[in-house]
Amino acid sequence: MKTSKICFSCFINDIVSALDILGVNQKDSEDILAECFMYLSSHIKDKVPPSYHITELHRIIKRKLGIKIPFLNLRNTCIDIGKQISKYVDKKSSKMTGYNKFKFLVKWAIAANSLDFRTAGAGYALSISQVKEILKKYFQKKLFVDNTRQIYKKLLYAKNIVYIPDNVGELPFDKLLIRYIGSLNKAKITIPFREGPITSDATLDDANVCKINEVASNIILSGPDTLGISFYEINPALTKEMLLADVIIAKGQANYYVLSENKERFPNATICCFFTAKCSLVWSAFGCKEKSSIAAIINM
Repeated sequence: MKTSKICFSCFINDIVSALDILGVNQKDSEDILAECFMYLSSHIKDKVPPSYHITELHRIIKRKLGIKIPFLNLRNTCIDIGKQISKYVDKKSSKMTGYNKFKFLVKWAIAANSLDFRTAGAGYALSISQVKEILKKYFQKKLFVDNTRQIYKKLLYAKNIVYIPDNVGELPFDKLLIRYIGSLNKAKITIPFREGPITSDATLDDANVCKINEVASNIILSGPDTLGISFYEINPALTKEMLLADVIIAKGQANYYVLSENKERFPNATICCFFTAKCSLVWSAFGCKEKSSIAAIINM
């Protein structure tokens, strides 16, 4: 999915919100916004996914403010809350088996995609009880696109799987789903992480905190500090694993943007996207009119 004219207001809103969260003063905010506007004016005609632009705008913030890890406290809070709520999900799923357990864990992994302090309205004062109720509401909603049965059947026979994470708060829920996928037929599961932080995306350090190595066959770098994966800056090792994959599962809207534009690169893989659709550009692609849960094979 390429950038549309409707994306540009979202870009600016995202940057302004980030500056507010970071507590940046008026003068520095004006300097950062001026550089962001210059970037957009120079790249407005680039035919690239929206996430590529958002990456560059947040890199401007990091460089201008000299911040290595933006939103550090919120990132850590989201992981802590995700860990706590995932214990409840693990217990609820413990007696389930087969496709029913798979769909249950997929729905929770998608619900957890809303655990993004930038877009979900979670605010600054996150509490476990409040977030748990928010995620339950997302979980209880019917999947607007539900290809889970076809995906489950593909996973039963897959030998190589690539699972691409999204936000830090989702990782504990992803871990439960990856563990179950790994139990289906002992496939090799490769999980790529960003080398550096950008907004709320999960990094290699976050993978270590959540002990993703316990469920992964192979953990690699996807590339540098990009929002979602980027085929402009992708680690060749990830390209190799995706070419070998029977199934590619990508979490989050940014990864959907990129894979929907590049799915022809991986003709041997079933490409699946699990995410909460959060904007009208994506809604138009799937025919929904509001925030919706998507579990789609995008190259059927």
